[in-house]
Amino acid sequence: MISSTEFRKHISKILSGKLKELGFKGSGFNYIMDSEHFVFTIGIQASRYGGQCCTEFGIQPKTVDTNGYEKLNFKKLKYYNCEFRTRLSPKGQGDYWWKYSELENRNIEIANDILNVIEKKVIPIIDLFKSNNKILETIEVKDLDNMYVSTAEKLGGMSFGTSYIRMAWVLTKVFEKENPAKSKEFAKYALSKMNEKSVFFGIDYLKSIANKN
Repeated sequence: MISSTEFRKHISKILSGKLKELGFKGSGFNYIMDSEHFVFTIGIQASRYGGQCCTEFGIQPKTVDTNGYEKLNFKKLKYYNCEFRTRLSPKGQGDYWWKYSELENRNIEIANDILNVIEKKVIPIIDLFKSNNKILETIEVKDLDNMYVSTAEKLGGMSFGTSYIRMAWVLTKVFEKENPAKSKEFAKYALSKMNEKSVFFGIDYLKSIANKN
């Protein structure tokens, strides 16, 4: 079984070359695309058990410049820093892993397969977000009760690796300045899903927004 380092050597040239053509910057297993309102990231994540990798896609609204604990550096953002992120599937049916080969030619085929999924699934979502910087305003509080369907449909099929409380916190911050009334709705929603024992890091912030006149 080859290592992830060897696999990266096999695929880096073709992967980085094509992703740069698509507008990303980066190398190896990490790539980033900047825009006026959003940052988009692609990351290849090696399995901790070896022998395979998965591909992650992340979107970060620039109105959310913190992860709740520290300020984000948009120029060095990784997929795991993004509030909206999803794992891409090579088969489209929940199998998220690309298995390494001992053969360089086969690994190049895997890189092309990853790129094919990115072009088909990721680029249309990026184009949608770039063409409509108000796209998050289409999300209503009621959508969070069925977030993995309703919200995803409004965002071009973008699925999420987060909880509805965290999503409500993000949208509270997104709307805080431009739409205070909507920000307050999401803050109240998040708080309604917690109890007195909640340890969610953003609870004080949510209360401050919910209690604004």
